[in-house]
Amino acid sequence: MSQHLSTLVTLLIVIVLILLFVCFVYVWLYIAKKQNMLMQLKPLERKKKRKKWREQLWKPLMKAAEYVGPTAMKYKLMFNLERDAEQLVRAGNPMGMRVETFHGLRFILGFGSLFFCTLYTYLGLPFGLLLLVTLTSAGFMFPTIWLWYRVKERQEIISATMPDFLDTVSITLQAGVSLDAALRQVTEQMDGPLSEEIQRFNREIDLGVPRRQAFLNLLSRNTSKELEMLVNSLMQGADLGVPVSTTFRVQAEDLRSMRGFRAKEKAAKASPQVTLVTTFLVAPAVFFLIIGLLFLNMLYNPEAFGLDVWF
Repeated sequence: MSQHLSTLVTLLIVIVLILLFVCFVYVWLYIAKKQNMLMQLKPLERKKKRKKWREQLWKPLMKAAEYVGPTAMKYKLMFNLERDAEQLVRAGNPMGMRVETFHGLRFILGFGSLFFCTLYTYLGLPFGLLLLVTLTSAGFMFPTIWLWYRVKERQEIISATMPDFLDTVSITLQAGVSLDAALRQVTEQMDGPLSEEIQRFNREIDLGVPRRQAFLNLLSRNTSKELEMLVNSLMQGADLGVPVSTTFRVQAEDLRSMRGFRAKEKAAKASPQVTLVTTFLVAPAVFFLIIGLLFLNMLYNPEAFGLDVWF
């Protein structure tokens, strides 16, 4: 086989692998999102066990990241520390991760991938240069992508649990309980990101932070539109003298209506997305695979196609 043909075959294989990898990532994100939503419907004890198992798995890597963190903070490598700190807060500081730990994790994965790919290339294994570029870049970028996914997942859970939370608080308020006491009682019985944020809000109130400032801090830590609507309604209701129980009840009804419309919107967008992925990722990968196999068959078995004169 000539050098040009070998390069063409290698390029064809790389294109097919890249397209199949993108398809795999898309399917994996869909399955992971579905599993996370199903986990919210399971008992609390099983969810805690699963979380503990994950933390034990990540614990050695987190310890190494904490050790490397101070050194990693000296070399920013074009990353925005303020943005990463904000994203960590919005993600709920998973596994107690700080900014130093996050950047230490990025350095460990990045340089670990670089060392592995360098050794891989030195041994003369195939696709060494391609892995050296892609895997090293993925090692540095994976923590950022993972953090973005955790932020999005956490905010979606907050939005999904808002109606039930508002109904429970509204019933408690109608029984004659004050707002602070109602929030404390409900957060003790519920679990999840929304409960954690409301508990932090209550602690700020107990420490003497003005209520309006505590509301603004709550908004700065989250990007959920539903939570923003509730906080704005509470602040406006306090200024206008609207009963708090009425505010919670109306917000719960509005959020349920919005959730229904959003579910219909997502269902309507699902079909075009599947068609888009099939058309631009799956179909080209299969097409290149078939053409590549046909080309290799013609190259190594020209007699079957009557092309033995040319080869």
